[in-house]
Amino acid sequence: MMSWILSRGGGICRAFGVFLAATVTAGCSSASANFSQYPGFVDYFAGHPRSSVLPTGDEQDLLRRHRPRWMLPPGHAGAVDFYRDYIANGVLVDGKGAMVSSPVTPAMLNAHRNDPGAVFTHRAVRGSPPVAPVVFARIDRERFEATGHSPRCLTLLTYNIVFRTSGLPAGLGTWTAGALGVIADLGDWHQLDHYTAAMLVLDESEAPVMLRLQQHHHQRVWVFGADLPSPSDGRPVIDVAIRSNELYPHADGRTRHRSIPMPTPDRMRYLLGFGPAPMWSADDITDGRDEADPALAFLPHDDAFYGFQGWLGERRRLPGRDGPPGADYNTLPALAPASLQLAAGYWREGNREDLAAVEAGFAHAAALAAFATARRAVLAGVLEQVSAPPAATTDCGSTARP
Repeated sequence: MMSWILSRGGGICRAFGVFLAATVTAGCSSASANFSQYPGFVDYFAGHPRSSVLPTGDEQDLLRRHRPRWMLPPGHAGAVDFYRDYIANGVLVDGKGAMVSSPVTPAMLNAHRNDPGAVFTHRAVRGSPPVAPVVFARIDRERFEATGHSPRCLTLLTYNIVFRTSGLPAGLGTWTAGALGVIADLGDWHQLDHYTAAMLVLDESEAPVMLRLQQHHHQRVWVFGADLPSPSDGRPVIDVAIRSNELYPHADGRTRHRSIPMPTPDRMRYLLGFGPAPMWSADDITDGRDEADPALAFLPHDDAFYGFQGWLGERRRLPGRDGPPGADYNTLPALAPASLQLAAGYWREGNREDLAAVEAGFAHAAALAAFATARRAVLAGVLEQVSAPPAATTDCGSTARP
């Protein structure tokens, strides 16, 4: 996740393919500033402080009831337990370069979560007993408003599945893969994949109505009943891509999916099916055969897993290979509100109206918020086709996504 051209952990100096290989001799190294320090995050989280409260018993039951079914490709290394497996085996250094601890405990990591210079480096221990994987589940409530539509009170169930490493897409061209493979491990492009998140959106009757999956540097949203069949048991089935770990709705057999790095108008044109493959693109490949059943665990929203401002993986010389910050730093600050992420991520292949909107919206960063705000009306209209709004909408609950 977040592994090619732009890494959330490392900043904006990014390249790909032959150009990436050339940066080794050109001296383009990892950026000094963590993505958590991107302008706008400090103000956003100051105005939307993270909660220190765990989900209630009823909320935890709801999260368990709708937990996704994760389908892995043959030979996949599988998910890990972020704290007991990944963080427990490594070294934490603070922003001044002083070692904090090895091994590292959850308390130690949280004590340094606001240090943007802190670096945790994972050190896998060969032959150590296996640790059962864990998915972190959280619940948020969002008032979704759009001009010309009734406001909605949506419940957001987010599940972060965690992988030890993140690799490049398995559909890289042979020449590009060969060039990159000379200088790096394509299956270990950077340490830690935890942006791999599935969000299941429930309506006021707690029926699943939307699915949002993080894919590289953008989110993709589907409306159940319009774009995807509703899960019969309330549990979406999700494929994990070979090597990159990107998430896709389950498809039988080996399936190729168009993927891009940072969205731009020409790259989005390709994703929507209206343009040729741009130079910087590669297919993700899924082959979901082996179902994983990680245990669910619950953290307060202010835990370091979500809010760590430093690097949660080794810093490496090549651009794009630094470990990421916390899982909350999964998009640009302009799209931090969940309602904007849902709206910006809703587009349909082959839809020319959607094409015009996303081309304009991804033309430059300053257009993102206005683009997402306008797209809320489109998403609200489709949502109303499958889920009628209640007669009256009042308070949407006390749990608000930061």
